[in-house]
Amino acid sequence: MRIRRLDEGVIRKIAAGEVVDRPASALKELVENSLDAGARRIAVEVAEGGIARLVVADDGHGMTPEELRLAVERHTTSKLQTEEDLRHIRTLGFRGEALAAICAVARVTLVSRAAGAEEGHEVRVEGGRLVVDRPAAHPVGTTVVVEDLFWNVPARRQFLDSPGAEARRTLGVLRRIVLARPETAFTVRSEGREVLTVPPAPSPLFRIRQVYGAEFAEELLPVELRDPGFHLRAWFGPPELARPTRVDQHLFLSGRPVRPGTLGVGIAQVYARYLPRGSHPAYFLYLDVDPELVDVNVHPRKEEVRFRSEEAAMDLLRRAAMRALGGTPSTPVPSAAGAWASPQAAAPAEEAALFAAPSAGGRPEPWRVVGQVGGAYIVLEEEGGLTVLDQHAAHERVLFERHRPEAGVPSQELLVPVQITVPFDRAAALRRALPELRTLGVVLEPFGEGTFLLRAWPAALADRQSRLGFQEPIAAVAERLLDGEPPLVELWREVACAAAVRAGEVLPPAEQEALVRQWKATREPARCPHGRPVAVHLPWDELARKLGR
Repeated sequence: MRIRRLDEGVIRKIAAGEVVDRPASALKELVENSLDAGARRIAVEVAEGGIARLVVADDGHGMTPEELRLAVERHTTSKLQTEEDLRHIRTLGFRGEALAAICAVARVTLVSRAAGAEEGHEVRVEGGRLVVDRPAAHPVGTTVVVEDLFWNVPARRQFLDSPGAEARRTLGVLRRIVLARPETAFTVRSEGREVLTVPPAPSPLFRIRQVYGAEFAEELLPVELRDPGFHLRAWFGPPELARPTRVDQHLFLSGRPVRPGTLGVGIAQVYARYLPRGSHPAYFLYLDVDPELVDVNVHPRKEEVRFRSEEAAMDLLRRAAMRALGGTPSTPVPSAAGAWASPQAAAPAEEAALFAAPSAGGRPEPWRVVGQVGGAYIVLEEEGGLTVLDQHAAHERVLFERHRPEAGVPSQELLVPVQITVPFDRAAALRRALPELRTLGVVLEPFGEGTFLLRAWPAALADRQSRLGFQEPIAAVAERLLDGEPPLVELWREVACAAAVRAGEVLPPAEQEALVRQWKATREPARCPHGRPVAVHLPWDELARKLGR
């Protein structure tokens, strides 16, 4: 086989795949171009998850006809002039690849008018070929319309997910950009529905409030730190706002959303004392960095960065998390070393209904409850040794098995509907899942952008959950929906487990015994619904050996 030059069209398509692999990445590049153009207002429209149509319109400085023609060619940019500029990158884009890559694999229309120009101009590109070049009416700024993504690369198009799944990714990317740029106004429409309208925010916290709702934002713990070359403004979620995934872990580097990656390791270590395994903290890190200390040119889609001293950046974030949690009055999940010293909360009165006492005259059990330790564990004496039971995990298992979701869960109507707010990308997923949630006894009604009215809850859990609050389980369900279209059992896991007793809740002896009895009657007592062990058993002979008997 002889070496030969690739056709220019093939080269463009290969290059496009490195930058644009799905609608979400195309939209990210377009919105970043608008921000680099000085836009104060950006409007986005998504159809069929972005596969059929993406529109980004801005009020930035616009382009002349000559600039429009250049913009659709490879490696053309207004953001770099010399090699030295690579050391001081302050813009989101700089390679000059994105727009040309999108034009190579879609039908793209650009209409723009430069500030001071009397009229606008339009160009249209199909598969990298210019097919329209003419004057057009347009306000100052630019509108880009991307249609039929990957129409000429069927092999790549067939690897796209369903429009619903692509929409979730696309809106997730937009959520990160909206959070990263609080000074910019955004309007977002998806499948013909307006899912977000936010004016410019005076601060990052106000933008978090716009996206996540006031109740969530008011719980966050603020921290501000300065080190040479670094300025960090951060908002950490208390342990009670922990999430089942890392979806609410945000790092914004000088206005650029990037993956926390290894920088989040220090934060995870700080939170490890407070969270059960499988839970992840929520945080929003706005980190301004001297451009000399960071290289943003290490990833084709600019999602990762490299610091000159990653240790210094990691230490800064770790210290910020320690400061945030140092002022947190919440009860940590006890570790083995600190279980005996854990603070204990008063036992809630409604637990009697959850842990009903056994009827008189029952057979004696082959185990005896020794007591509760650390406000989190129940110690049992059994024939073969001692068993230490995690009360939260055990109650999770009990509640999870109490009803079979496939048969329908009875609901209890709330006396007063509860208003629930979630980020706009999760709101779209929740709307699609309303029929499934109703099967689980959860009745939600859309009530504006990102807001729902909760009208009913699973009857067996309603009393206790009303005291714990409904925001947490709805947020957890919405996160699961972002990962795809989970079966009912996945959604029931989050609904049922939110009502389980927590570490720090003191249970009277009768309720301890009732919980143990219910747990032992479950079909799968070894693990909680999330897969964590429920109990640890210490045989008598092992105990004797450890004590030298």
